[in-house]
Amino acid sequence: MVNNIFLRRGLVKKGMKVVGLLLAVVLSLSWLTGCGLNSAKEANNRKGEIKIGCVLPLTNSNLGPKAAQAVQLAVEEINQTGGINGKKIKLYLEDDRMDAAASLQATKKLVELNGVKLLIGGTDAASMVVGPYAAEKKVLLMVPMSTSPRMTGQKWREYVFRTCPSDALQGKLMAQLAINEGYKKIALMVLDNVYGVSYGEVIKETLTGKAEVLAFIKYDPKSMDYRTELTRLKNLNPEAIIQIGHGPESEVIYQQADELGLDNIRWIVGECAAVPALLANPGVAAFMQKTAVGTRATAPDTKAREDFISAYTKKFKTPPLIYSDKAYDALKMLALALEKAKDDDPQKVSQALKEVGQNYEGASGIISFDQSNDCVNSFYEVWRVVKEAQEYKFERVKLVTVKQGKIMGKKD
Repeated sequence: MVNNIFLRRGLVKKGMKVVGLLLAVVLSLSWLTGCGLNSAKEANNRKGEIKIGCVLPLTNSNLGPKAAQAVQLAVEEINQTGGINGKKIKLYLEDDRMDAAASLQATKKLVELNGVKLLIGGTDAASMVVGPYAAEKKVLLMVPMSTSPRMTGQKWREYVFRTCPSDALQGKLMAQLAINEGYKKIALMVLDNVYGVSYGEVIKETLTGKAEVLAFIKYDPKSMDYRTELTRLKNLNPEAIIQIGHGPESEVIYQQADELGLDNIRWIVGECAAVPALLANPGVAAFMQKTAVGTRATAPDTKAREDFISAYTKKFKTPPLIYSDKAYDALKMLALALEKAKDDDPQKVSQALKEVGQNYEGASGIISFDQSNDCVNSFYEVWRVVKEAQEYKFERVKLVTVKQGKIMGKKD
């Protein structure tokens, strides 16, 4: 639901024409301790400037750099059309390196040194430590990449909104794939962190009473040698393996699984395996083509999505990945709330977000927040790997719609 005033201000744009003006991203080089929070807040109220901080994994991640670029694109579009209530956005970008402690440190730096009151960021483990800090300091946090079910219902969620859906939804979908294909003996292999374990717990719970879970194996992403775990899986003789992880270690897992003869078992894999880097490895791509089916967050082919992909690709010379659209929408929704609140006070912006976040039509589809500030509408696709003209690519098998937290139906 987009108000016409926001269209005129350029916060939600038709066509999204991007010109050559580069966004000034402030990278702070040091954190000086002892700076007073009150004086920083006074600096933040300078005429003509709204400070927004962005803490995302710029390293150790396939998806983080793309999400950060999407935020930059959104800021650039808004600033080029006059900003928000006459004020330009000043973006502070920090790298959390996929590490919760680093994310908290970067967030504290932005809030306590730079006077930032509005933030975008947080992967799964990071959100669980940054969220309570945001509540303590009464700063607002938009989360585009943290899908952990453990976030839902936390007491610190008053100022924490997420534009991505909980894996409580996608986990059920993955389990249902295994059930629908008739597998009765299933093993789980999940990343040993908040993301992987909470995701896996949903899958295991959904499978209970419908299939036997032979093992729930947690693995260390820093190991990069998974032959011990894979040999254990092979000895269990499962009919299917459900694997949750990130791209870099998943590539190693599939390569080693192929070496160990686990290419005759169905692999049902998570969205982080659906990245071009894996298909650039011919052996891994062939393994995935033979064995794998997966799920990932997506969106219907609307004009808003087409415009975002076009603008992103034009600016960065490469297409976006999953969660890039969620990050873009997070910034645009925050801007709309700022416009509505006519203030950057987090409490006022939070109230405005609750109104903006009802049937918001964005690049990632229609976003609605529930009472926990969770996104309850989403779209997933079931995908597979195919080979066409000697080139491997991901192909959509079907689109799955989720409304108000419920899987509504599937479209081939």
